[in-house]
Amino acid sequence: MMLFIPLALMLLLTYVASGYFGLILAGLLFTGLLILGRLSLSGKCQNCHPIARAASAELIKKLYSILERANLRDVEIYALEEYIPNAYSYGRRVVLSLGLFEILDDEEIAAVVAHELGHIKNRDTIFFPLVAYVRIFAFLMPFLILVLTQSFWIAIGSFALYLWFELERSKFLRSREFKADDVALRLLDRPLSLKEALEELKYYEDLRARVKNQALPGIEPTIDRPSQEKRNYWRPSFLIFPTHPSYEERIFRIVAYSIISS
Repeated sequence: MMLFIPLALMLLLTYVASGYFGLILAGLLFTGLLILGRLSLSGKCQNCHPIARAASAELIKKLYSILERANLRDVEIYALEEYIPNAYSYGRRVVLSLGLFEILDDEEIAAVVAHELGHIKNRDTIFFPLVAYVRIFAFLMPFLILVLTQSFWIAIGSFALYLWFELERSKFLRSREFKADDVALRLLDRPLSLKEALEELKYYEDLRARVKNQALPGIEPTIDRPSQEKRNYWRPSFLIFPTHPSYEERIFRIVAYSIISS
């Protein structure tokens, strides 16, 4: 993958600048990040319970039908006690926040689950955490190289490689969202339900943005409370390049798929 070319060049620069000693330190740094990352995965879904406690019998039947169709019968689906609409997957689990049930109907929730199953089927639950750990590693490497070489220009060169990595990471993660959508469209009886789910989520986000940015004084509504749920995997809070395609891009592809397949 193009994603790892700038990382390989960064390691080559480390070797040229400081030999095997630099590579050993880089290896120790990455190992430490992997250990911290694995530790952060413990305690997942602390406020979750089986989906059967939050969903209707008809929706449960629909979701199990999609699991059968995807040949992912061992995947577990949970409801998260969080009222901001959200969905994610990790390992062999799909988690839906209770907020989704407030704004989406059963078909749209099934479409969201199908998208998350697309991530599992495409092994994104393995790739995404790995990419997150590598991202931290790539960000710290210029500082390690600066310490090893005491050369400002070599450190600048390694930071440029980090920016290249960020660009490739953005392209990679965006492409995986499209691939998950493609899987979902093949799993759903009515592919346009995914489009409708995205439109509802976009409307909700736009509404939150308008309320938050209004000029009138007032107390922030509870929908803007930050989530207390732990992140899907350990990652930095800074962001340079977008990791998700826009709603408009995804909706356009779904409509095109529906027209072609009809």
